Amino acid sequence: MGARESELTKLRKRAEAGDASTQYQLGCMYYEGQGVERDYAEALKWYRLAAAQGHNSGLCDVGYCYRNGHGVEQDYAKAIPYYQQAADQGCPTGAFWLAYAYEYGQGVKKDIKKAKHWYQIARSRGDDDAAAALQRLGDE
Repeated sequence: MGARESELTKLRKRAEAGDASTQYQLGCMYYEGQGVERDYAEALKWYRLAAAQGHNSGLCDVGYCYRNGHGVEQDYAKAIPYYQQAADQGCPTGAFWLAYAYEYGQGVKKDIKKAKHWYQIARSRGDDDAAAALQRLGDE
């Protein structure tokens, strides 16, 4: 067994034991094809396990997979609860994607007021893309 394969085995064992950060890390490896063959469905499996434990990045990436149809049929509405939970837990990325969904009516009814609200929250948490979105919407 090579060093890379051995490391992957160790990661899998930690992830299977329920370590949310390791589950998320494995998801990223499969999503990006880093050290493993790219596999969106496998990435989503690990992201979901991390998300089930409230892992913010896991939540956002499950939402992102639904939004983009990676490893699952595209479904904007199914992305929303994941973004909402991450945003409610203080995640700027969750707040950004929730705002984006409201701005463009993806999975929710288009609502610029709600979009601005969530962009403002994302910006207050340090998201530069949210600041640019607010400028675009005329709400600096």
